Amino acid sequence: MRRKPVKRTTAFLDSVRAHLGEVDRPLMALSVILAVMGIVVIASAVHASMEGWGVKYIIIQSTAVLLGVTGMLMLSALDYERYLKKLCIPLFVFTCALLAATLVIGTGEGSNKSWIRFSFLPIGIQPSEFAKIFFICTFSYHLASVRQKLHKIWHLLALCIHFGIICGLVLLQGDLGSALVFVFIFLCMMFAAGVKLRYFLFSAALVLGASPFLWERLSHYQKQRILVGFTPEADPQGFGYQVLRAKEAISGGGLWGMGYLQGTLSQNPAASTLPKRHTDMIFAVLAEEFGFVGVGVYLLLYAALVIRILWVASKARGYMGSYICIGAAAVFIFQGLENLGMCMGLLPVIGLTLPFLSYGGSSALSLFLLIGVVESVAAHRVKYYTERDDVL
Repeated sequence: MRRKPVKRTTAFLDSVRAHLGEVDRPLMALSVILAVMGIVVIASAVHASMEGWGVKYIIIQSTAVLLGVTGMLMLSALDYERYLKKLCIPLFVFTCALLAATLVIGTGEGSNKSWIRFSFLPIGIQPSEFAKIFFICTFSYHLASVRQKLHKIWHLLALCIHFGIICGLVLLQGDLGSALVFVFIFLCMMFAAGVKLRYFLFSAALVLGASPFLWERLSHYQKQRILVGFTPEADPQGFGYQVLRAKEAISGGGLWGMGYLQGTLSQNPAASTLPKRHTDMIFAVLAEEFGFVGVGVYLLLYAALVIRILWVASKARGYMGSYICIGAAAVFIFQGLENLGMCMGLLPVIGLTLPFLSYGGSSALSLFLLIGVVESVAAHRVKYYTERDDVL
């Protein structure tokens, strides 16, 4: 009788070892390494300007990373196909309800209402970050289920409505940056599914024709962010100030950087010297203190992460798994390029964080959960002889 617990423990450890042999370990390792780099850079970014609150940010980010790694491992053990077939519609309804609730009880800067905050919690939750995961999963299932009839107009309309409801709710929150991420995810997944080029050209023509109406719907703040984003010198003391300071920090890093906790702008106690240095402009801190070499290491690891996700997509057992990976890669590609572009004054500042590097509990946790879904695709890529040939 006393040996049973030992046998159970041994069986559990054997199952854990077997599962770790099935997941994509390089992808897990890259995610963790990038997240640890993020904690290190965040610690530097908040060191001088947060006046004793820096430890709070480090604790929150570290906790989010630990919870994220745990969630990633748990999700990787689940068979994504089996659960999405059962939960696709409930998950879509839950996503809509979550985003709709944010419109009612959400808070944020100005007209932005993308955060839910509770008085009994020291942190806020950004539902749109988790909505990205839910949308990628439900849209992948929807896309795979109509793959053979993809070019029938009713199926294309249904896919557009699926996307439009989610993206529309995010836009109503005033979160233009997150909405653009959803647009990029949608376009990448539709392209990967084989939608004909003429549909993309037709959609582009519609957007171009509707651009005057869309422009008028933007707030003054959003308009200025877009206009000044390309030419920050046009408003050096206003909307262009943040970008100009970030560019100054990036150029000041040189080849090797000024050294950890030694940045001229990143270590200035005045937060206005480099605004949002621990979130939107974290790349400027990395460049100033670690230089071109440090930036190069980060970008190589980041590129390896994206390439590994695409590799998992190529080895997936079915179309749904491939679409999930394409959607995940789209998140990292768009947010990475947009954040780097806005820090260097090449793209408008739209409030998107740099994945795994910027501070943000919701962002770090959701990114690890997204990687967990990709790991589920990797762990269940083997097709058994009892399955049908035409898997989703």
